[in-house]
Amino acid sequence: MFKDINKNKKQNVKVLLIGRIATNIADSLFYITILWYFKTTFHSPMILSLVFIVDSAIDMCAFIFGPLIDRIYIKNLLKYVTIGQTILSVFATILFYLTKWKQLALILLLLTYVLSTIGSTLIYPAEEKILPVIVSKDELTKVNSLFQLAYRILDLFLDALATLIVTFFSLSKAMIISAFIFAIALCFYAKLYLPKNLIVYEKDNDYFTGKYLHDLLKGWQVLKNEGQILLLIIPLAVTNLFYGIASVGMPYFTSQYLTKSAISYGGLELFSSIGGLLGSLIISKIGILNKIGILKQKLERIVVICLGLAGISVILETMIANSIPMLILVFVLSSAFWISIMNINFEVLIQESFNPHILGRIETINSSIINCMIPIGSFLGGIIVQRVSASFAISLQGIAEVITAVFYLLVFNNKKNNYCRIKQQLFFFYSYFCRDLHPFCIKIISNISVALLVY
Repeated sequence: MFKDINKNKKQNVKVLLIGRIATNIADSLFYITILWYFKTTFHSPMILSLVFIVDSAIDMCAFIFGPLIDRIYIKNLLKYVTIGQTILSVFATILFYLTKWKQLALILLLLTYVLSTIGSTLIYPAEEKILPVIVSKDELTKVNSLFQLAYRILDLFLDALATLIVTFFSLSKAMIISAFIFAIALCFYAKLYLPKNLIVYEKDNDYFTGKYLHDLLKGWQVLKNEGQILLLIIPLAVTNLFYGIASVGMPYFTSQYLTKSAISYGGLELFSSIGGLLGSLIISKIGILNKIGILKQKLERIVVICLGLAGISVILETMIANSIPMLILVFVLSSAFWISIMNINFEVLIQESFNPHILGRIETINSSIINCMIPIGSFLGGIIVQRVSASFAISLQGIAEVITAVFYLLVFNNKKNNYCRIKQQLFFFYSYFCRDLHPFCIKIISNISVALLVY
């Protein structure tokens, strides 16, 4: 059986990648079409906000679907969900013609969108669950980077392509195209070779209790017991809070320092996508080193360095904005570059740390924890931009990333035994020689210093 898997490994990766690309394209087209229908039919920002609320709510509640992903044979899950999304696209097309019952169409389309988004929430973690089974550990980083590279390339033009399709075709035709692309994804998912006894749980498995709620709690317990991973996820969620703050400030920031037109913000998004693309490309090349164990040994250090450099890049965006505004684009690219490298390696760390039988729950819990902070950050960002400045909002993201990198450095370090003693001594040292500084600043300087010394 394992010989068969090795034999079909490359084919499996190609089939899964093409299926996921098709799903991404269909998802984007479905989303843009629904959004455009609400905009042109109802002319209400409140209705559009419902779509964004649905997205955020489902992201935050993704952990609820974890046991379902782990319980069902993953190939069947991919097929059934994609069939459902195809049917929902066709159903949405029919709803577009209910011009005399707009309120009914609104309710049914929102329900259709909710169901399709839940389907995507089930499909996306399935990739992370499948890859560790069909790919050897030595190639896991390279394959993950290949998938991210494909997604980054799609990001460069996918929304624009979807918008063009919606603009030049009718909404109903655009939705039919979405259904057709979902059907293409289904054809590829059906070709996956995934032996059931490698994916499906067994009744005596330690990760299943036979009850859905207990299985859900089991996922939390396993993640909690893996203390190092949990210590990584929580600070990353806090960092995402500041990402949400910065995302609100960015349009105002670009209007202030680049140009007042939408082109400046679009250019910034383009450079960010290019940075992520380059990061994925670099990792796909460096992934070869994994065969001799080099990358795996340096995995933890890479996460620390990448997050730290990303934070420094964000801080530099605001520092040079007045003097050399065009460098903002360079530092945006740099930040996205380092974050892309960190995310890929972080994903590999998750995949290698947990059994595939519980990986669906771990991935969805991880997603819920990390994404729950973004809406809160966006709310706070509006207040901060209005009362302070956009530059300050963006600086907070950079500072948060640097502090999180220092925290990660301490977590990963094997020489932490004397950490408390050294930190206390350094605090007294800085308190004596830097009396004019605020105690909070002294504490931060002490933490950074001890981190560098211990490392």
